[in-house]
This record gives sequence, C-alpha cells and structure tokens, in this order.
Amino acid sequence: MALITITSSFGSGGEKVARKVSEQLGTELFDDGKIQEKALSMGISEKDFGRLDEKTPGLFDRLFTNNPSIYLDLLGSIVYDIASGGEGVIMGHAAQVFLKDFSCAFHVRIHASEESRSQWVAKEQGISEFESLELIRKMDKRFKDFVHYGFTRDWNDLSGYDLVVNLDKIGGDWAVKLILDLSGSEEVRECSLNSLEKMELSSLKLKLDAAIIKNGLASQFGFFIDVTGKGKVRLWGSARNSEEHKKLLTVIKNVPGVTEVQSDIFVMPHGYQGY
Repeated sequence: MALITITSSFGSGGEKVARKVSEQLGTELFDDGKIQEKALSMGISEKDFGRLDEKTPGLFDRLFTNNPSIYLDLLGSIVYDIASGGEGVIMGHAAQVFLKDFSCAFHVRIHASEESRSQWVAKEQGISEFESLELIRKMDKRFKDFVHYGFTRDWNDLSGYDLVVNLDKIGGDWAVKLILDLSGSEEVRECSLNSLEKMELSSLKLKLDAAIIKNGLASQFGFFIDVTGKGKVRLWGSARNSEEHKKLLTVIKNVPGVTEVQSDIFVMPHGYQGY
C-alpha cells in the first residue's frame, strides 16, 4: 500500500514520472481527469465542475474563475477521499498541502530548470523557446498563486516534500526508481486505520462546508457542523427561524456520504431581533 503525491513545475516531465510510478505499482493515477471523475463518483454534480471535455479549462482555472471557497472545499474532500483508500498516485492538485499532516502519504517534488523545460515545451507544442518560457512562467505563477491563496503557503518550500528530484541531473527513469524504492519502505507503507478514518471524516466535513457556502448559508449566524463518525453529522447552535433550520437540514442531508443527522439547533423565537 502506497499513497504518493507528485508535484512538478510545468513542463518538467512530472506527469510522465507519475504515470510510470502508478503503472509499476499497479495503482491508480489521479491526474486532472481522474480527479474530476472521482468528483462525479462521489456525487458532486457535473454542474459544479463544469463540462468535462478537452476544451474545458483545467480544474485550477475553475477554482479561480468560479467560487474559490467552494472549490477548495470540494477539491480537499476529493483528495481526502482518495487518501482514505490508502493508496494511489496523486498528480498535482495541491495534494501535498492537503495531506501535509497525513503520515501515510509520501510527497515528491519533481524539478527541472527553466531552460530544459522551455526546450521541451517548445518541441511538444511547436512554439518558440521564448513563447514556451513565457508560458512556463505563467503556469508556475498560476500554481504559486493558487497555493498561496488557498493555504497561505509557498509551493517552493521544500520542507513540504519528502523527496526532491532534479530531472536535469538524474533523469526520469532514475526518478521513478527512487520513488518506488522509497515508497516501498516500511516507514512510508505503514498506515494506521485511524489515519485513514480521519481522512474520510475530513473529506465529508469539507463537502459539508462547500454545500453550506454554495447554498448561501455561510453568512447565517449561530450554527456549527461536526462530523461525529462515518456518515454522521451533528448540527448545533442556533437558527434565526424554522425556515432557515429546515433549509439547513435539507442541504446537509443531500450531501453525498451523509447517513445520519442529529440537530441540536435552537430556533430563535418569532420576532427576535438579536442583542
């Protein structure tokens, strides 16, 4: 059992490394397409993620152009759901930040110089090296801004990775070998059931948070949500009226994965004006 996150700069070849690692491990690769498939399988509607075709902007683009708060919660719930399975290779999607405290995951950073990346991108896309360099810097900035916006972290902070591989120095084949050897170590492969269960509960909590924001309930005062067990949710605090309480219950019960809702909500008396 191995759960690996692979983060790479645009054009560094990290995708090829990730694919080879997943193939040799015989485990699933969660790239942008698979992440979106996973979202649909979890009950997140296609409407939430937009049309899924080759012309659709990437997931990060939609995070910025739609509602960042909702999509961060949705993305986090997906990453945690994958992690709760205890194995797989997650390519990008800030998985290394979502799972920074998850001892079961092995975090890899793939690095290559701007020069080598611009040469590769220019060749692959049939553009000049000047154009490819501009594209590389634009994509790097986009991911840097995303991580900073979502987590107030620097994606170049190497303390967030267990292994940093310079492809300019050792190449893709050796990178794959290093990742496979280290991910097979006892320290990495050991994963407690408590850790897996924690990821499952965290996934549900983020889905609940996203649903609250999406349905315009985040600005309402007084109520709180706890995930007390697998599929079990507790609401507590206060609601301004019975309609708000009813809407809250409906939204929570419709979140995929919720099987039981305990409401300890106090409904304010009619005519209550606050303090």
